[in-house]
Amino acid sequence: MSHIHLPDGVVPAIWWAVGYLISLIVVFAVLKRVDAEKVRGRIPEMAMMAAVMLITMSVPLGFIPFHMNFAALAGMLVGPGLGFVVVFVVNFILALLGHGGITVVGLNTLSIGVEALAGGTAFRLLKGKFGSVPSAIISTAVALLLSTALMILFLSSIGVVNIQSGEGILHGENHAEDGTGGQEEGLHREDTAYRFGGIALTGWAAVLAVLFLGIILESVVTALVIRFFMKVRPDIVNHASDKDR
Repeated sequence: MSHIHLPDGVVPAIWWAVGYLISLIVVFAVLKRVDAEKVRGRIPEMAMMAAVMLITMSVPLGFIPFHMNFAALAGMLVGPGLGFVVVFVVNFILALLGHGGITVVGLNTLSIGVEALAGGTAFRLLKGKFGSVPSAIISTAVALLLSTALMILFLSSIGVVNIQSGEGILHGENHAEDGTGGQEEGLHREDTAYRFGGIALTGWAAVLAVLFLGIILESVVTALVIRFFMKVRPDIVNHASDKDR
């Protein structure tokens, strides 16, 4: 949900430059801190998460204008720090494919990277007390709420969305046919209306409904994935959550 799909030229240069700078500093700090030998063995896991995120972040769910990021899941499986690195790589590749501009890669990394950092850290702290599945649900929900709030505040600060009406926040229906990958998402539109069953919602009613459904869905799916790994490869989850990655 918190992916910014704006094309180049919309975000002021000072903002995307700062976004790149902070993102690269965090990536450098993470890579500088980790043990290179130990991380080398985790590259397949990082590549797996990157591939999954590339798919899920490119394809909206259809029945709601929402796509899953799985950045919180990345933070749980490979660790918060390495999860942030994965987010940067994924956003850069998506930008090369036209899914948002190159200039917003840094801002997207910060927005979605918060999910990896918050989700992975919260999961590590809660797992011993509540167990893996409940902790995954709570951590994912908190991470998504935090990253979405930050995205909305940022886009409203530069005048891209209307925070009073909620207009321009949700995904539009322009993801597919022209190959632009929904780059106009987030721009002001007057026709932002979504139907849930027999009820047509607009503005913040639609935003909150989509957020509610999307966050529940991604939290549950993330928990199911964690549950699966705890059964077949618990070392992956425990390794990422028990060490400062």
